[in-house]
Amino acid sequence: MKLQELPTTRRLRFQDITLLGKKYRLKYAPSDIFIAPGSTLAYCDELAENFLPLFLDPRGCGSLPSPPEFTAYRLIHDLENRRLCVLYEVYWKRQDCTWREFNKDHDHDYEQLQIHFDLGTASVDKVVLSSVGPPECAGHGVEVYGNFANARSRIVHYSTSPKKFFPWGGNVGQNNFTQIREIPLQQLEIVDGKPVVIIINCYHVFTGLKKRQQAELDKKLKPKIVRLDRGLLMKWYYRNAANRFGHDVSKPFEEPFIMYYPPPEDWLSRLVYGLLWLVSFLM
Repeated sequence: MKLQELPTTRRLRFQDITLLGKKYRLKYAPSDIFIAPGSTLAYCDELAENFLPLFLDPRGCGSLPSPPEFTAYRLIHDLENRRLCVLYEVYWKRQDCTWREFNKDHDHDYEQLQIHFDLGTASVDKVVLSSVGPPECAGHGVEVYGNFANARSRIVHYSTSPKKFFPWGGNVGQNNFTQIREIPLQQLEIVDGKPVVIIINCYHVFTGLKKRQQAELDKKLKPKIVRLDRGLLMKWYYRNAANRFGHDVSKPFEEPFIMYYPPPEDWLSRLVYGLLWLVSFLM
């Protein structure tokens, strides 16, 4: 049966795709709840390993107070528009950071990167990094490397998915804003298909290594890779009470691609979410 004849993505189990001349088999996970309508979730460990960015740590910021525990990944497949996003979350157990006017000390730190593929051309369409931003965005912003003629920055307003797909999304999604910096993709250093990124400060955000820059490629961090599956997301959303996961990973094809909204921190919510997490493993 041809892919376009499939009435629903829930009938998909496997599909072969080709990226940069190499064939990969995607294994679909249709029961995952943290995915917006129009896309489906898949895994392919080999694909995720082959495109995992190279993490440079020239200042040692990524190793303080300790190196990242792992990088978790998931593949979001937009079947209709023939797009694939490889979404990575780099996880640190602890962040110790007082930076300018920000006190950013906390347990559990998560920083996201994405690689987008155009499946029509089997090529990289864009690379998206969690990066620095202005104070009104709590020091966070998004770098987007794509098909741009010139670099520019702009403020993007967005709405998250609702709580069915993102726990802190409310009934219709939550409104927020961030700064995007658009940079031509050809300026980004890519080695063997892997974007090269630099961990630039104590709260572990990234910037891309530009081709004109010099860097010591031996100063790398090499966190192991795991799957960002439903179980791990439930743990991050509901159990990491000291700093619960605030990323909406359900719709990475929409600007600003990396979406954030802070989770509620009252004790009743923590109790309820903790019970939900436990119940999810008894079902």
